[in-house]
Amino acid sequence: MNKAYRLLVLFLPCIGLSSLSARAEDPTPSYEAYALARVTVTAEADRVDETALTVAVTAEEIAARNAKNVAEALANVPGLRVSTGRKNEPTVYVHGFDQSRVQVLIDGVPYYETNYGKLDLAQIPTDNVARIEITKGAASVLSGANALGGTINIISKTAGTTPHTEIRAEGGDWATGRFSATHGQRHGALSYWLNVSGETSGGTPVSGSYEPKVGTIVQKNPSKTTPAVLEDGGKRESSDTRSLNAWGKVGWEPSSASALFLNLHYFDRDKGVPPSTDSVQVFLKRPAFSQFNEIPTYRDLGVDLDGRHQLAPGLTLKAKGFYHEHVDDLVSYKDAEHREQIAVSRYDDTLAGGNLLGEWQVATSNTLRFSAHLKDDTHRERDDAYLPFAESSSITGSVGLEDAMTFSKGLSAVGGVSFDWFDVSNANRNVTDGSTGDFVRQDPLATPSDSQVNPMAGLVWRGTSGTVVNAAIARKSRFPTLSQLYSTKNGNTALESEKSLNTTVSVSHPLGATVRLELGGFYYDVRNLISRNGSGSLNIYQNIGQVRMAGFETVVEVTPVPDLTLRADYTYVHSADQSEGRVTDDVTNVPAHKAGFLASYTVPGPKTLLDLDAVYVGSMYTSLPSPIYPNDPVKEIDGYVLLGAKVTQEVVKGIRAHVAIRNLLDADYESEAGFPGQGRTFAMGAAATF
Repeated sequence: MNKAYRLLVLFLPCIGLSSLSARAEDPTPSYEAYALARVTVTAEADRVDETALTVAVTAEEIAARNAKNVAEALANVPGLRVSTGRKNEPTVYVHGFDQSRVQVLIDGVPYYETNYGKLDLAQIPTDNVARIEITKGAASVLSGANALGGTINIISKTAGTTPHTEIRAEGGDWATGRFSATHGQRHGALSYWLNVSGETSGGTPVSGSYEPKVGTIVQKNPSKTTPAVLEDGGKRESSDTRSLNAWGKVGWEPSSASALFLNLHYFDRDKGVPPSTDSVQVFLKRPAFSQFNEIPTYRDLGVDLDGRHQLAPGLTLKAKGFYHEHVDDLVSYKDAEHREQIAVSRYDDTLAGGNLLGEWQVATSNTLRFSAHLKDDTHRERDDAYLPFAESSSITGSVGLEDAMTFSKGLSAVGGVSFDWFDVSNANRNVTDGSTGDFVRQDPLATPSDSQVNPMAGLVWRGTSGTVVNAAIARKSRFPTLSQLYSTKNGNTALESEKSLNTTVSVSHPLGATVRLELGGFYYDVRNLISRNGSGSLNIYQNIGQVRMAGFETVVEVTPVPDLTLRADYTYVHSADQSEGRVTDDVTNVPAHKAGFLASYTVPGPKTLLDLDAVYVGSMYTSLPSPIYPNDPVKEIDGYVLLGAKVTQEVVKGIRAHVAIRNLLDADYESEAGFPGQGRTFAMGAAATF
């Protein structure tokens, strides 16, 4: 670790469970956070999953970092890490749990690609995001199945008490441009909210200090290995992107007891796929595949219907119904210059279902909550356009019951249990001729099913001085994804469900009116973790046994003067493979150290807003040998520091201009082995609010 890293770690002795105070340049917003978005019926924002480790990212923090999409907005969150690798797709990790093991929601509705159990969060723009709530470890039993490592709930904006119109535009280097237009208002019981946004970029740079290295192109059928420089610096190869997005919300609230909303979202992204600088594989035999590729279509359409009604004093029901469709195409090329196309594969997914949440206040000191979730996942794929679609589908359900009890003014507890089930209803696979690749037939595959019982309990104590102590223990589970069961090259229908016993505890304490300290600890005992057990592209998925992760996170937030807010955070995670027959105790993709810093200052007089953010991610392993593949290489990437800055100035009332810089020091780093991170970028823009 070099001197700069040491200084940063010493300067950042803490991790964040809170958000920055309201910024001086932000007037009272003319929008609201969508109230029906949460997985409880009537809980207030600061009491959602109050027994667990929670953190909220506000619209003000998103603006301070100039985060264009949800993946960027989560990069600085304590306990979370965001990396970008193959398919030019970010992956969010929560205390070491990757995104497919964390339940990602938009307004309380599951959001993922049915094949992989995760979706590209870089395609969700932040222009319409009011708040992101993250629960780590011991999520409520009411949230549904597959929240092994927690939940991420993206809460959208909705109309407030005054009309809202906003236009944003931004331009940057490498032919990058963004726009966003928003309008919403209320008319009596009716309200609506509309947002359209788009982005285009000719590509992103690598660091000016990046040094090209010689990798390999591994060709199969016929076999040939060729040394090649796969990234020569400057603009990252095949990193261009374009997107067009739309959100719509129409609501009817005839009284405080009833509400009905129709929510629509449409995300359409076209993106290049930068190759690994280490090795690229090309399979020429039909159906062909190559890691020289691009994704010209990555599209999601969602329709959600939300309703809430108070049936009687103390008894409220909330229901959601949803239908989501995902389509993406992967175009493979024989060569790095994308001159010879060899295949076009397609995924066509649908997710449909609904949930019912209820709350009954039995007494002033006792509240019962219950939930019922049911969803149908269907995945259709073909490896090339000449093949028919192979299909797999499953039903996942969950019912939960939770009892919240208040023992005294400062002491409360919650206990609950859920029953989750998973049933594959249909699965088949294309069979092709071994020599020509011609389609032969479709064979049916095994259709496994499973069920799990997941209890949890939590305790909260609130002191008169503002001190809050909470603790929770929960058993969580996660069913295999359709890809892990049925992937053409890696699938394994004998996989068992992953299980984890999650324990968390946290303390929050104010030191006067200007300082707040928070400290949280966690311990996760994960069994039957599913992994491909190696770095090869043909390695199948296996249950590898037992992994334990333990650590702590701490934060300090200081407001020394009204116009200055500082926050520093630190997370430590110790991970260990405890499986029988293991080759090593080490675990991939879990850095031991992560730290962050945020500062916001409004200059007196001109009211110029200055924002600075920093994040440090420690070194970590990205490939390790395993019992099945003991000769796999050990790959480790170095730690890195990223700095960002933004200056915002109100030009005239309602119109603000800004300048933003990402990766201020132009650091050369990799968040995944073989994938150089984005170098320094500049952006200038303006926003007008009416």
